[in-house]
Formats: sequence, C-alpha cells, structure tokens
Amino acid sequence: MAKRKEAEKRINNGLQGTVARDTFAAEAKRWEDVVSLSLNLTTLSRRSYVDVLNLHVLPVIGKLKIAELLPSHIAEVMVSMKKKGLSPSYQHQAHKAMSHVFKMGIADGVIATNPTKVVSPPRGTVQIRVVPDRDLVKALVSSAPDERLKTFIVLAAHTGLRISEVFALTWADVKLDAHTISVHNGKGGKSRAVYLTPTLAAQLKVWKVEQTRQRLASSWWSVENDWLITSDIGTQMDTHNWRKKHFKPFTDKAAPGLTPHSLRHAFATLMLEEGVPMRVVAEQMGHSSTRITEQTYSHVTARLQAEAGAAVERALGGI
Repeated sequence: MAKRKEAEKRINNGLQGTVARDTFAAEAKRWEDVVSLSLNLTTLSRRSYVDVLNLHVLPVIGKLKIAELLPSHIAEVMVSMKKKGLSPSYQHQAHKAMSHVFKMGIADGVIATNPTKVVSPPRGTVQIRVVPDRDLVKALVSSAPDERLKTFIVLAAHTGLRISEVFALTWADVKLDAHTISVHNGKGGKSRAVYLTPTLAAQLKVWKVEQTRQRLASSWWSVENDWLITSDIGTQMDTHNWRKKHFKPFTDKAAPGLTPHSLRHAFATLMLEEGVPMRVVAEQMGHSSTRITEQTYSHVTARLQAEAGAAVERALGGI
C-alpha cells in the first residue's frame, strides 16, 4: 500500500520527478533523448526546442495523458505564453516543438492524430525585408564597434550563412589553404563548403588574434569546443543573446530594421547581380533546389531579366 502511494506521488509530481509513461512529459523526454538526435538538428536548434518544452509547454500540459490532449490544450499553451509577453516567433517555436513530440507519438503508435495541426501557430506581424546594398554592408563593417561584431558581419555577408550556421562554426572548419569554410549540419542536416574570400580570411586572422587576447585576459575560458565566434568566456554564442545584446543595439543606430538574416539576403542579391549562375548561388546558400532561390529572390531575377532585355534591345533594336 505504501509503495503504491509512493508511486502515485511520483506520478502526481510529474515534472518534479518520475512521470507516468503515457504523459506528454514522458513522450517529450523520449523525443529529447532519442528522436531529436536522429533529426540532424543543429545543437542550437535542439537546445531551443528542449528549452521551450521544459520552460513553457510541460508546466501547462506535461502531466496530462498524451492520448487525451486536444487542440484546446495546445491553444492553452499558446495563450499562457502570450500572457507572459513572449514573442509570436517564440510561441511558434513552442508550437513546432510540440508538433515534433506528437509526430513521434504517432510513429510509436501512442496516438492517432496530431492536435497541433488544428491550431495555427502565431507568426507575428509581417516585416518588410531589409536587404542592404554593397555600400551599406561596407559601412556596417567599417563602423562595427568591436572585432567580434565586425567578424560576424563580414562572415555573414561574404558567405550567406544563417546565424545558426555561423555560431556552429569552429576554427577547424576554416580551411585557409583550400579557401573554403566547411558548414556542418545546416538546415535539413546538410553539409556544404562555402568559398573563403581574401577579405574574410584577413578579417578572421585579425579576429583570431583578438580572441586569443581575450582568452588570455579571461579568468576562465571554455575549452569544450574551439568555436569561431565565442561569448566573453569562450562558450558557444547564443543566437538570441547575440541579436538582443550585440547586433540590434548596433543596427538600430546604423541601419534600423536590419537583421542578421539581412546579410544573407545581401549575399545572394549581390551574387546574382554579379552574374553568378543561379545553381551556384543555391549551392552556396544551402538551398535544396534552385526553385527556392528563384522564389526568394524573384525581385532580383526579374530586374536582371529586364536589364538583359534592355541590352538585347540596345544591340539589336530597330532591325
């Protein structure tokens, strides 16, 4: 009798101790321990999903049986996050994390349907895409207040890497002799190599010296991985902290509305304007096909087509 009461107590404590195997919390833990490792997620992506589940999803629905969860329970999580003042993008991340867990439940035969499909995830307001031209990119580089921010801008603008890909780089990924940077576990788990320009190589050398100076001056420095761009103590840079504490305060003054992803757009736009074939641009961007590149940068290709037509008219017009 005492053992049964103790077992029931552990189940009722749910998130505090051992949870019932048929709860959402138990399925989420299984997803974290097993399935998430096979999805080719980046370290940062996996960690962000696990964090949002633990911080905002499990406290609301963690103790409930996963087979009994309804769309209204998913909506309850969204409402709870909204009341806390959390951003629509973060709520969207929670929605996606829950969907991952439910998909695993379906695959395991635990549940038959995914209730997140009935609840539309919040996406926030539509923002105008800001694409810096070459002059603005150069101005950002020259006015960057420190070598770390300058390195990030040069790196993103010269390679078109996503912010998560930038902060997943280690110094071992930089191949100076081969003029390439190896990108591992990009979006979709794909790896690729991007070209290392002379300007980027020179900036990386400057940053390496500065990073070494910071390491020697620090009372403690992480030796877990030799990250390319690190925090003040040598740990992997967190994308959220980077945007909030480093990038946004600078761009709010220098170029309002600019985001780290804007530098990726600048890279693709400039490559297309310089006549680089669409296939090469798609490969450098890590797109699965040229169709994605064409759709994303249709405004560029339309303008280039018009310029090509004008060139033909100048050459052959009046025939």
